[in-house]
Amino acid sequence: MRLYFFDTCALQHRYVGGAYSARIRHIVSDSRCQCHIADWTVLEMASALGRHCRLTGLSCKTYDQLGKRFFEDIACGRLVVRSTTVRDVTRARDLIRFAGVLRRRNLKSADALIAAACLDFAYEKAARVIFCTSDWTLYSILRDINHYSAALRLRLIGTPRNGTVGRG
Repeated sequence: MRLYFFDTCALQHRYVGGAYSARIRHIVSDSRCQCHIADWTVLEMASALGRHCRLTGLSCKTYDQLGKRFFEDIACGRLVVRSTTVRDVTRARDLIRFAGVLRRRNLKSADALIAAACLDFAYEKAARVIFCTSDWTLYSILRDINHYSAALRLRLIGTPRNGTVGRG
């Protein structure tokens, strides 16, 4: 069984159309894959779907339908929600310190928390977890930290800043 953990920016492609939707839909629907998200992703997904509807002029009814599909994935077990812990918050704080102060990079607190939850999940399972993100900043920070790059198989869904297509 392949273990996946999704950042919101990658997972949203399952619910909104785009270049990476088929790839994410395939992973989440594949019975050989076990897909996990952090509890914080539930709130972030509401925001991401709202942003998508706002930018594309979609109705509130469409927003509700997209949200319903997301919650159906949780209810039937295609997505397993992992509760964040105090340890995740501490790791996220350390990650923000590293990225923001030492590397002078802008890492959002929610992204740091989701990455920390994924790292803790990998340690708990004693397995390399495939962490999917569409956030170049988060991806490039995590690949430079031994704890993250050793425990996680980082997958960038999308196009990195240098223009080459990311692997997913």
